This record gives sequence, C-alpha cells and structure tokens, in this order.
Amino acid sequence: MPMLLGTKGDDILKWRASTELVQSLKKRLEGKWGSSSSREAEAFLGTLIDTFKEELAYEGQLDEELAALNLAIAEAPAPAALVPLQARYRELVSAHFRRRNSPLALCGACNALHDMVLQRAAQLAEERMRDLGQGTAPVYALLVSGDRGRGEQTLYGRNRYLLLHQLDSQRFYLFGRQLTQALHEAGLLAEGETPWHGSLSEWRSLLKNGDRGQPPPPELEPVLPFAAAQKQTAPPLPEWRWRLESMADLCHVAGFEPLAEQAMSAAAAALREQRGRDPFFQLARRVINLPLALGHFGRWRLERGGEHQGEIDIETLGLSPLVQLVRILALQAEVHEGGTLERVRQLLYRGALDVELAERLLKALQCLMQLRIEGEIRSEGAAAFANPEEFSTTLDERLRAALEAVLSLQKIAYQRLVGQV
Repeated sequence: MPMLLGTKGDDILKWRASTELVQSLKKRLEGKWGSSSSREAEAFLGTLIDTFKEELAYEGQLDEELAALNLAIAEAPAPAALVPLQARYRELVSAHFRRRNSPLALCGACNALHDMVLQRAAQLAEERMRDLGQGTAPVYALLVSGDRGRGEQTLYGRNRYLLLHQLDSQRFYLFGRQLTQALHEAGLLAEGETPWHGSLSEWRSLLKNGDRGQPPPPELEPVLPFAAAQKQTAPPLPEWRWRLESMADLCHVAGFEPLAEQAMSAAAAALREQRGRDPFFQLARRVINLPLALGHFGRWRLERGGEHQGEIDIETLGLSPLVQLVRILALQAEVHEGGTLERVRQLLYRGALDVELAERLLKALQCLMQLRIEGEIRSEGAAAFANPEEFSTTLDERLRAALEAVLSLQKIAYQRLVGQV
C-alpha cells in the first residue's frame, strides 16, 4: 500500500487502491463515531494526531541524518571513504523501508545515493589525475545502465557504466584508468569489472554492428604519473541481456551533458532501427521463454543446492522476467522513457495493455521489489531469495498472483512478437 500512496497526478496506481484505503478509513471513522461518546471520539482523534506527529518527527530526523551524509559524501577525501558512508546510508533507508514498506521511497533514496557516490568518485578521479601530473580530465560523459538507468536502484542494485569521450586523446585513457580505480575503491564496481569506454563514433559502431569479433576487454594495469597510456579498442557489451539493457535503460550521471544526450539519442535511434529486425524478435523469444518461480501444478521452483537451497530466486525467476518483458513490449510500442512502472503506464495509455492487467502488473512489481529489498536487507548484499516455508498465507497468495500476472504478460508478448520471427 505505501507504494500506492506515493503517486501524483493521474497515476494509475491510485485508481483503486488509494480509493479503497480512503473508503476503509472513512468507514472505520463512521463506525467509531456511531458507537462512541464525544469523549471517546476526542481521545481517538488525539491518538491519531499523536501518531501523525510521531511519524512526521521520524521523517524529519531521517532527513537531517541523510542531509549530513550527503554533505559527507560530497566532501569525501578519497574513494575508499565513500564505502562506510554508503553503508550508513543503507542502514537508514533499510530502517525506513522496514517501517514504511515502500519500494518507491527506497528506490528514490538509493537512486540519489548512487548518483552522489558516482559523481564524487568521478571528481576524485579528476583530482587524482591532476595530482599525479597527468593533466586535466578531458571532456567526457559517464552514463549508467541497469537498475539505476530505470530509476529502480535498490540497496545493492546491478549496473554497468559507459564512459564516452569527445576527442581521442591520451588524457582520456589516463582518466579512464583513474575513474575505473576510483569506482572499484568506492565499491561501485566489482573486482574484474570495467566500464565500457570509447568515443561517440565507437559507441555508434557498436550499436550498429554489435560486438561480433571483438576481443574481451584487457586488464587495466596501474599507470605511473608520467607514463603514456595506449589507446585500446572499445570493449564489447557482454551477454545478450546486458546489450539491450545498455541501449534501452541509459541514464546520464556525470560529465558533459550534450555528449551524453548524443549517446542516448544514438541508442534510441538504433533501437528504432532494430525493432523490426530478426535479432530483436529472437531476443524477444528468449525473454518470453524465461522460466518463472511458479512451475507446473502450482509448485515453486526452488534452488536445489548451495547456500540458498530450498529458496526461490526472486530476481531470476520473477522480477527480471517482468522487467525484461515490459521493456520488450515498450520498445515495440515505441516507448523509450522511464522505468518499468512508467512503461506499464505508457503501454496502458497506448492500448497495449488493458486496465486490469496493468494493475496486476503494478502489484506484481511492488510485491517482487519488496521481496528483493527484504532479501538484500537480510543478506547485506545483492541477493534476492525468499523461503516459501516462511511465507504467510497472504504473502503466498500475493506472490502467486504476481507470477501469474507475469505469465499473462508472457502470453501477450508471445502472441504479438513470436509470430513475427
């Protein structure tokens, strides 16, 4: 319900749930007034007001703590200093989630945290480059794709980074190394990961030709202050899923905005061009056939071994298929903006979904996001698993309904796309 309360304007999320909430509260108040004396009614109102004051005080205290953390992040002296600040930030927003149970609120806070950390890491990379006598950073644009690109960053969201330069110069490759090191030290990149890097022309070539025949990205070795950096071929985008996500779910975070806009416009143009081609429909078939956590005869698909044996992989068997299906249908309908929630709304407005299915999908998104966040809080990492033995009857019914909504979307996507392959 908190997710539904975070709506504005004509948001379809408020059509039924918010109305039901208000009607329920109205009935309870009417019942209280009808059977209570004036003194009892006054006491009830006093309790209600005190509760509101308590919640507002909590929100005010949270805002103060987050503001102090924001300032500390902006003034962090080194990338490594950003790690404990992120940990404290996650503690605060996790406590807020446990109290409010609102995926929208948590995603909004985590989006902001991610951007602040990424921007500060880029600034520190520029400063380190100058301090080492490597000159000033060149004109660049830093983009992110993945959870943050859709505005759906959680406590430990998964992202990839694209670093574009305007002019081919030695300074860019020096800066690219410093940035990669800063992102590793700040905890935004896992060991062995590197941002995609290249010029705007190389980005356009990748969008047009794919990554056929390209070698894997080389390991980045430390560069001495006055060592000359060698130009390297722009690395490929691995994995079919990441390739489409890197084209469709892009967000500019730092650097020269006009360069970022050109890169995102090139990605949008490539998507429009490829939308009617066979590779797009083949990819759509793969997305449509992704397995779900609800198997035959209503049985759960559980992990058969390892640390999460007997648990459901919420990310792989629920949330990811939903996100990818909505993206595929949105691209076919020429909807490029927004995250999953906004894409569902645009598909509804364009007649690609009916009201009943759209509402079911939004409830599914809320349920699956809640389970993912709860899994991250429990594991303190990017793990989205849930144990069905611990489900209440209500949660079991909600998750089954969520997966049935995703299954309905798979059927619609099959009817509209697979027949065109």
